[in-house]
Amino acid sequence: MFKLSIVAAAIVLSVGLVGCNNDNSTQSSTDKNDNLPTLAVLNYVDPLIGTDGLGNVNPSPVTPEGMIQPSPDNWNPTNWEGKGSPSDYHHYLNQLSGFSTTHISGAGKGDLNDFAFLPYTGFHSTAVTMDKQTEISKVGYYAVDLIETKVKAELTATDRVAFQRYSFPAGADRKVKIDLQHELLEQYGNHSRSIYYKKVADNAIAGARTSNEWGQWQTVYFYAEFSEPFSGHMAYVEGKQTAATEVGLADYQGYGDKRDRVRDVVTHLNFGDGDQPITVKIAISGTSIDGAMANLQADDNGYDFDEVVADNQQQWAKVLNKFTIKGGTQADKTMFYTSLYRTYVAPFVYQDVDGKYRGMDGKVHQADADFTNYSVYSMWDTFRAAHPLKTIIDKERAIEYAHDLMNKFKTGGVLPKWELHSDYTGEMVGYPAVSVIADVMVKYPDAFTQQDFELALKAADVSANFDLTITQDWVPYKDAWNGDKRFTVMTRHGEYAEQHGYVPADAKKKPQDGGIAQDKYDELVNESVSYGLENAYYDWCIAQIAKLAGDDAQYQRYIARSQAYKPYFDLNKAEYAKYGATGFMRPKNHDGSWVNNYPSCAIDGQGDPITPLPEGCDINDAKSFDIFWPYRAEHRGQDFTEGNTWQWSWFAPHDIAGLKQTMGGEAGFLQNLDALFTANDKADTSQGDMTGYIGQFIMGNEPDHHVPYLYNWTAEPWKTQEYVDQAMKKFFHPTKAGLIGNEDVGQMSAWYIMGALGFYQVNPGAPIYTIGRPLFDEVKFDIDDGQFTITAENNSPDNIYVESVTINGKPLGNHYTFAHSEIMAGGELHFVMTNKKPTIK
Repeated sequence: MFKLSIVAAAIVLSVGLVGCNNDNSTQSSTDKNDNLPTLAVLNYVDPLIGTDGLGNVNPSPVTPEGMIQPSPDNWNPTNWEGKGSPSDYHHYLNQLSGFSTTHISGAGKGDLNDFAFLPYTGFHSTAVTMDKQTEISKVGYYAVDLIETKVKAELTATDRVAFQRYSFPAGADRKVKIDLQHELLEQYGNHSRSIYYKKVADNAIAGARTSNEWGQWQTVYFYAEFSEPFSGHMAYVEGKQTAATEVGLADYQGYGDKRDRVRDVVTHLNFGDGDQPITVKIAISGTSIDGAMANLQADDNGYDFDEVVADNQQQWAKVLNKFTIKGGTQADKTMFYTSLYRTYVAPFVYQDVDGKYRGMDGKVHQADADFTNYSVYSMWDTFRAAHPLKTIIDKERAIEYAHDLMNKFKTGGVLPKWELHSDYTGEMVGYPAVSVIADVMVKYPDAFTQQDFELALKAADVSANFDLTITQDWVPYKDAWNGDKRFTVMTRHGEYAEQHGYVPADAKKKPQDGGIAQDKYDELVNESVSYGLENAYYDWCIAQIAKLAGDDAQYQRYIARSQAYKPYFDLNKAEYAKYGATGFMRPKNHDGSWVNNYPSCAIDGQGDPITPLPEGCDINDAKSFDIFWPYRAEHRGQDFTEGNTWQWSWFAPHDIAGLKQTMGGEAGFLQNLDALFTANDKADTSQGDMTGYIGQFIMGNEPDHHVPYLYNWTAEPWKTQEYVDQAMKKFFHPTKAGLIGNEDVGQMSAWYIMGALGFYQVNPGAPIYTIGRPLFDEVKFDIDDGQFTITAENNSPDNIYVESVTINGKPLGNHYTFAHSEIMAGGELHFVMTNKKPTIK
């Protein structure tokens, strides 16, 4: 089954610090070939930004869209009720559990982080202290000294192979521990279902891990070769030492496989004393150990660690040099290029060098020559800005995403909404893949065939509606351990919206309790307002696909469903005057009644909470699902998703004119926007996802990322410029705690990029942009076969207002809008800035 590659004999010594901030240290490669991009731009990327606070990013030296992401994981003694456990990376933590090979950027969850390698000496094979004074994190390179063992560890990567180089103190025995269980953030439910391990040769090991958390049966295979043979080999299975060199199930089948399996394997390798570093090359695969081996054998770098760093940096320089910037501060440029860097971490290529990949059906498929399988689509986040950004600066990649998502439907039977290593996680709201597909198709219709449009419409139609029959064979997701998760992927929300015109808040209740639940799957018809609002937008996106496909019946059906946001709005100026608003989106029962209000005795005349509570005021009932108060913060499972109605009342990006009328007309729309940005920011701060407050606008989470731009649809568009400028300056900093919320696989970074460029797409699926406030004097970036330029005359930190703006010499349309085609044709978006609030519209 296994073929052994020839191990290179030569070991290259480290020749100095790779990737330091000095420009001279990174120019040697470019001197060899004038066609190589300049590396100076890499000095503006700091992978440690957001590694403290709420960003949840990691310092992996990944390649652009690289399949493998080696990075340090911390040991956190406060995790798991004080018992301690491996943790995602936080710069303030100095205990290291190991360097694992797979990571999710900025989502704050415990999936992946497979196969942790830890170099050590003597018997110190437990968590070790990182010398933070020596830690270096640059594009393509990470290094840190380990205090107790005096080992220097360095990381880099190619697209499919991680390189780890360990330099040991003179005379010390050189050892490496490989923890195949390594359950990151196990308190969130991350567990190893099955582990396989094999010693392949005296310098090579292989294995596999099947784990669960977001992904229910997420399997990764690895194959690793070391630069020297190891003289000692010791394995522990479930904590007990064994002389076996192969343990576990090599062909574990997941759900239904009743064979005995192991869930905890730790291996110790001893390379003896020596004066040379030990370099390990680790390749992964989603298909098999053979696939991982092929991925490693395709690498032609030998053990030349420094050459891999140089190649990695050249790849990133090519991506980042799409943009050239004039003006702005060092901090501005650092935030911009680091943000651009983050948007290219995922989705990443997830197939082997021979084109084999694992489909959403769990089976191995062979990719056609013109197809690429991608993974880690955090689409509830990224449909808003990260994917629209790619349609501008990476047209071919955006088109590939659309084809890939349609292929995921073909192999799995339904579109994913948060895909992870070819696994349906069922995470977050609705069916956002239709937004990603629709946006690409309306911008580049010539890139798709009639068959593509029809396939996209079929995929969207299936995914937007509940069908018990099509998933009966989804064995991996019918799991006694975690319950039936199939219908977090495809829920009944759309069905209820079509029947009632909205999703009733009591759909999950049994009829005897006053609800309309039909069966156990209705227990998942929750977050009624958030699902109802977002699904109305997604249905509008499906209508755009139907138009391209020429299916008028489906167009009419989904356009009608796209109006399902309206019944949620409670227009009651007298009731909501205390909040300064005309009304709010709020949960509604199937009989048309609103859910109960929060007890009035607990709220003052401005709608703020009274503390302490007046005597006799009982709010115990207010903890139930059936309660409404505009400030009530909810996470999941109630009526709102990670927020409250202040944020969610604005989610109808596809029908701003209709939203205006629903709110009481132009005046009501503007009144409610003003109320949002001036609301009490401390009334309820119990929800951890609600961060980055301007009033009750939340920068740190996605639901209202588009909202500052809605002032462009009012008589006071200059407030868009104010609030976008305020959000960029207040919530994005080139520091380790410089992100106000989870980075969420590129979305937070993409929002910043669009803000800095000076325009934003409020409604993905409609190829139209509106303006904000440009940050730089001039930005040029590559588009397709040309270049687009943004200039800002009289730009300065104080001149935040737009006095005038043109595109290609022409005034913008209503609401400061211009078309996607006007960017892709090349030319210039020109701003004239001022410190005065302009009166023009």
